[in-house]
Amino acid sequence: EMLARHTPQARIRLAMTELGPTFIKLGQILSTRPDVVGRELADELEHLQSETPADSYDLVRATIQAELGQEVEDLFIEFEGEALASASIGQVHRARLRSGERVAVKVQHAGIQERVRVDLDILSGLALLAERIPEFTNYRPYETAAEFQRILLRELDFGREERHMQEFAHEFETDATIQVPRTFPELSTGRVLTMELLKRIKLAETTRLIEAGYDLQELARRGAEVYL
Repeated sequence: EMLARHTPQARIRLAMTELGPTFIKLGQILSTRPDVVGRELADELEHLQSETPADSYDLVRATIQAELGQEVEDLFIEFEGEALASASIGQVHRARLRSGERVAVKVQHAGIQERVRVDLDILSGLALLAERIPEFTNYRPYETAAEFQRILLRELDFGREERHMQEFAHEFETDATIQVPRTFPELSTGRVLTMELLKRIKLAETTRLIEAGYDLQELARRGAEVYL
């Protein structure tokens, strides 16, 4: 009865939310493709939230120990047990190295790789079924699902993310308008990524940016130049 009050687009969003991380990610990517799913559905999918409950500190400790071969206390002089943020693939904790540097430690959710792979198998099966429905032809379900699978499996490899950060840092080392967090390879693996902690203001927080004295047009120009 409650569902009947929602638009078909809202029902799709609610279903994706209930299906969890993999499908939320798919919805977020589709929200950027109104040419594929239509403007109404794209707008609705923009409201998908990727916040997922953080793993317990015990699980995080176990992941770090398994990946880096040492206890959290041996690697960091401080490690905040409560996550700073948690999203679909992993969560971030503030910590301090033995050298005194403050870092952000990104830790993959326990069991997320297995869950994502099962979900992707289900998604591929659904896409094959959708290929047989004439109304779905323009959506290219199987091609879309295959591309999504490639994107998500890459995202599960924090080593790839670390290499990209290092590459960007190298490319922009002479550009004072961009700062890429430094990574710590000896404290990073495919499931744990330790990087310099930067305290900044999100671009979406325009009021805070204005209050801090930033020129929004200049920021937009810099962003465009970096992107290009």
